[in-house]
Amino acid sequence: MIYLLGGLTTFATIFMRGFQHKNVIGHHYRLVFFTSYLIAVGDVLSVGWIVKGGWPLMFPCGTGAAFGMLLSMYVHDRFVPKGKA
Repeated sequence: MIYLLGGLTTFATIFMRGFQHKNVIGHHYRLVFFTSYLIAVGDVLSVGWIVKGGWPLMFPCGTGAAFGMLLSMYVHDRFVPKGKA
Protein backbone atom coordinates (compact mmCIF):
# COMPACT_ATOMS: atom_id res chain seq x y z
CA MET A 1 0.00 0.00 0.00
CA ILE A 2 2.84 2.39 0.78
CA TYR A 3 4.16 1.96 -2.78
CA LEU A 4 0.83 3.02 -4.24
CA LEU A 5 0.58 6.01 -1.90
CA GLY A 6 4.19 7.00 -2.60
CA GLY A 7 3.66 6.80 -6.35
CA LEU A 8 0.41 8.77 -6.22
CA THR A 9 1.84 11.44 -3.93
CA THR A 10 4.88 11.87 -6.16
CA PHE A 11 2.65 11.96 -9.23
CA ALA A 12 0.61 14.80 -7.70
CA THR A 13 3.64 16.72 -6.44
CA ILE A 14 5.53 16.55 -9.72
CA PHE A 15 2.34 17.39 -11.60
CA MET A 16 2.15 20.57 -9.52
CA ARG A 17 5.84 21.34 -10.07
CA GLY A 18 5.47 21.02 -13.84
CA PHE A 19 2.34 23.14 -13.74
CA GLN A 20 4.19 25.70 -11.62
CA HIS A 21 7.07 25.80 -14.08
CA LYS A 22 4.69 26.67 -16.89
CA ASN A 23 3.00 29.26 -14.65
CA VAL A 24 6.33 30.99 -14.03
CA ILE A 25 7.28 30.98 -17.70
CA GLY A 26 3.84 32.33 -18.66
CA HIS A 27 3.77 35.00 -15.90
CA HIS A 28 0.59 33.60 -14.32
CA TYR A 29 1.10 35.35 -10.99
CA ARG A 30 -2.06 34.25 -9.17
CA LEU A 31 -1.60 30.63 -10.17
CA VAL A 32 2.02 30.72 -8.97
CA PHE A 33 0.92 31.77 -5.49
CA PHE A 34 -1.82 29.13 -5.20
CA THR A 35 0.28 26.30 -6.66
CA SER A 36 3.14 27.00 -4.24
CA TYR A 37 1.00 25.93 -1.29
CA LEU A 38 -0.13 22.76 -3.04
CA ILE A 39 3.52 21.88 -3.73
CA ALA A 40 4.36 22.40 -0.05
CA VAL A 41 1.64 19.94 1.00
CA GLY A 42 2.86 17.40 -1.54
CA ASP A 43 6.47 17.77 -0.39
CA VAL A 44 5.57 17.07 3.23
CA LEU A 45 3.51 14.01 2.25
CA SER A 46 6.24 12.70 -0.07
CA VAL A 47 8.94 12.97 2.59
CA GLY A 48 6.74 11.11 5.05
CA TRP A 49 6.19 8.20 2.65
CA ILE A 50 9.87 8.06 1.70
CA VAL A 51 10.93 7.90 5.35
CA LYS A 52 8.56 4.96 5.89
CA GLY A 53 9.30 3.10 2.65
CA GLY A 54 12.99 3.73 2.02
CA TRP A 55 14.82 3.10 -1.26
CA PRO A 56 12.32 0.62 -2.74
CA LEU A 57 9.93 3.57 -3.20
CA MET A 58 12.27 4.85 -5.92
CA PHE A 59 10.46 2.85 -8.60
CA PRO A 60 6.84 3.83 -7.95
CA CYS A 61 7.88 7.40 -7.19
CA GLY A 62 9.91 7.64 -10.41
CA THR A 63 7.01 6.30 -12.44
CA GLY A 64 4.56 8.65 -10.74
CA ALA A 65 6.90 11.58 -11.36
CA ALA A 66 7.22 10.84 -15.07
CA PHE A 67 3.48 10.57 -15.61
CA GLY A 68 2.81 13.59 -13.41
CA MET A 69 5.14 15.82 -15.42
CA LEU A 70 3.73 14.67 -18.76
CA LEU A 71 0.16 15.25 -17.62
CA SER A 72 0.96 18.69 -16.18
CA MET A 73 2.38 19.83 -19.52
CA TYR A 74 -0.73 18.65 -21.33
CA VAL A 75 -3.22 20.07 -18.82
CA HIS A 76 -1.53 23.47 -18.61
CA ASP A 77 -1.33 23.84 -22.39
CA ARG A 78 -4.95 22.77 -22.77
CA PHE A 79 -6.68 24.69 -19.99
CA VAL A 80 -4.62 27.75 -19.05
CA PRO A 81 -5.04 30.62 -21.52
CA LYS A 82 -1.95 32.21 -22.99
CA GLY A 83 -0.90 35.47 -21.36
CA LYS A 84 -1.37 36.62 -17.78
CA ALA A 85 -3.98 35.00 -15.56
